[in-house]
Amino acid sequence: MASKIPSINFCNAKLKTGSAEWESTRSQVLQALQEYGCFEAIYDKVSSETREAMFANSKEIFEFPLETKLKNLSDKPLHGYKGMIPNLPSYESLCIPDLLESQSVETFANIFWPNGKSDFCNAVRNYSKPLMELDEMVTMMVLESIGMKNYIDEFLNSSFFRFRFTRYKKLAAQSEKENNKLGLVGHTDGGWLTIISQNGVNGLQVKKKEEWIDVNIAPNSFVVLSGDSFVAWTNGRLHSPVHRVTMGGDSDRFSIQLFSVPKSDYIIEAPKELVDEQHPLLFKPYDITGYFEYIGTKAGARAGGDAFKIYCGV
Repeated sequence: MASKIPSINFCNAKLKTGSAEWESTRSQVLQALQEYGCFEAIYDKVSSETREAMFANSKEIFEFPLETKLKNLSDKPLHGYKGMIPNLPSYESLCIPDLLESQSVETFANIFWPNGKSDFCNAVRNYSKPLMELDEMVTMMVLESIGMKNYIDEFLNSSFFRFRFTRYKKLAAQSEKENNKLGLVGHTDGGWLTIISQNGVNGLQVKKKEEWIDVNIAPNSFVVLSGDSFVAWTNGRLHSPVHRVTMGGDSDRFSIQLFSVPKSDYIIEAPKELVDEQHPLLFKPYDITGYFEYIGTKAGARAGGDAFKIYCGV
């Protein structure tokens, strides 16, 4: 039987802090993020109408001319437009750099619709708000599980949210060899958590030991992955999975990602309570901007899934 990532249900109305349902789900979350670094979240707070509107808008913005999309370019690492990559011809991505910043969604929308588009902005907010709540819930569960409940407020206040629309264009040729071409190379995410949805076209794979696991989720589910910064902050108590996208079939793959990321002035280091003789310090303190800049270098790109250990491993 093929391996699967864990599936965790967040739809229980009794899922409140301190309840038996919370404690049971909390245990599942920690185990999944330790063993796989990810899980499928069954979560019903995003309506099917909002999800459909988001993917319709995503498809529409990628149909704009390249010169329009390039207005989303940014000098900041891992912000802004990404695409036109010779060895990843199917990949293209657009970014709202900080969802919580005033007018950030409108600024992004004005790239494509200079007179504004309120239904797009409303869809982004209706979609992202419950996912930010899911991010907070998962974060609280992890910190409670490892005895760091007193750090929850500090941790949550250290975060901002980056939002991406990504398209993987279907391949022109359909040979067996080309059906396995990479849409995105193997890598880890650098932040706290990543929450991913897709338009029903699979392709995401997560590496567990030497096995690539196909992540095939329900149409109304989300993939939650832990990032490098969360691994560093917990002093290695979580796992940040190497993941990639493979392309095949005859449809474009659209994906939407919400990243919770440490703020640029926040120093990422494990609390002293998580460092002892049994758990020696695994990572040097660092800031996310420096790490993202390293990822953008040739050395960081060559390191791939090992970039994090090379950059700040002790």
